[in-house]
Amino acid sequence: MAAIVETDQLSSRTGGARVGLCDICDIRGVSICQEFGPREMAQAESTMARRAVARKHAIMSEGEPNDSLFVVVDGSFLLSKYLEDGRRQVTGFIFKGDLMGVRPTDKSAYTAEALEDSLVCTFSHHYLNEVATSAPGVKDRLIARGQTEYHRAQDHIVLLGKKTADERVRSFFMLLAKSVGTDPGDGRIEAPLSMSRQDIADYLGLRLETLSRALATLKKIGFIEAISRNHVVMNI
Repeated sequence: MAAIVETDQLSSRTGGARVGLCDICDIRGVSICQEFGPREMAQAESTMARRAVARKHAIMSEGEPNDSLFVVVDGSFLLSKYLEDGRRQVTGFIFKGDLMGVRPTDKSAYTAEALEDSLVCTFSHHYLNEVATSAPGVKDRLIARGQTEYHRAQDHIVLLGKKTADERVRSFFMLLAKSVGTDPGDGRIEAPLSMSRQDIADYLGLRLETLSRALATLKKIGFIEAISRNHVVMNI
């Protein structure tokens, strides 16, 4: 995991000074921790739990209570729920720097399952309510993230209801490029694929055969340059 660093490595970076994992966390600048001052950060380090989540294990389960906020430090998660007839609907993907469990609830609306060995920081909402008095930006950021989730849900509805199969697949890869894509310097975008083809099909409301045809079309027109089981190269 990117955020796990041995103590001797930490000491060598800081001339032997004691450093907490939060001080070297590479998502601190984009997470709710950005709003913490020194006192709140010290509280956070003593209050939050850093938790490893193995691939295919769920950190939240549909219908079960949850009173924790999860910040993804490394890895990725699949959000899903099951219909009454047993079919699975993938409702979204969560990547490094994203949040889960933005609001406390008696019944979680979805299951969050790790797509790969992942690492999360866990904060209780009770603690976040307390710290919000001295760091109001924390609540502001959570409210903003809640609005982002709403907009994502609306975009997903439009994607499923109005777009063609090719447009759905293209939209998915644009999302992937924006979330975890990198530019190696030649104008292309490379991104890891931690989800399976079935996961993508379930997210887009497509059959596997339809997804395969759409991928072939996007390769033919040059949008997808190369794709394997765990990696994609795009021309965007």
